Amino acid sequence: MNRRGFLQQTTLSAAAFFTGSRARSRQTKHLVLVVNGGARKKDYYEDESLSPNIRRLAEDGFVFEEDHCDRISSHDAAFAEMVNGLEGNYSLVQSVWRVAAVLQQHRPRMIVCREMAHDVGHESFTEYRRVVRATDSAVGALFDWIKADPYFSQNTAIIIRPDFGRDDEVNAQGELHHSEGFYYTHRVASIFWGPDFRKGVDRRTVVNRRDLASMMATLLGRDFRG
Repeated sequence: MNRRGFLQQTTLSAAAFFTGSRARSRQTKHLVLVVNGGARKKDYYEDESLSPNIRRLAEDGFVFEEDHCDRISSHDAAFAEMVNGLEGNYSLVQSVWRVAAVLQQHRPRMIVCREMAHDVGHESFTEYRRVVRATDSAVGALFDWIKADPYFSQNTAIIIRPDFGRDDEVNAQGELHHSEGFYYTHRVASIFWGPDFRKGVDRRTVVNRRDLASMMATLLGRDFRG
């Protein structure tokens, strides 16, 4: 699917994605994007025992299970593709644990949490799994806080999408890199939860990292994009 086709599907709900087709009826006022950098969907999405909180968020939201990543060598380049055109229109934090405090204090339209601790996988698969669990706990706490808050529960969306994944296999040194040619490196699961997203799972449509910024701008209003 090309980029224009993806936007038409998401905007017009052809993929059962948005709950409504008209921007003026959207309820989302605040958006949290969690970029769990270099994480495999095999771990943060498919393994419920490792990531139970992200699983329950996914079950209450919408998931594209085949989200494609073209370039997988540079975290910075991949991240830039995800937020292309949104520069200056979001607050950037480095830990999921900080998101609730920023929402409370500043109420930005959009928060991007760029969580890079998963890159410890280059050194140790055991430590990588520890980070996956820790991130899941932080996402769970944020999810529960938003749902319990009288204001944010009505108008806040969460998107979870790594910049790319990691290799299918751990190497002989116990390391988990992100290399060309592996399925789990190039394909991740993108998870969408909030008042304007339908519930469901799309297991067939291949979407792309480059389309995320346009989708987020559409959700928050086209004037949001810089």
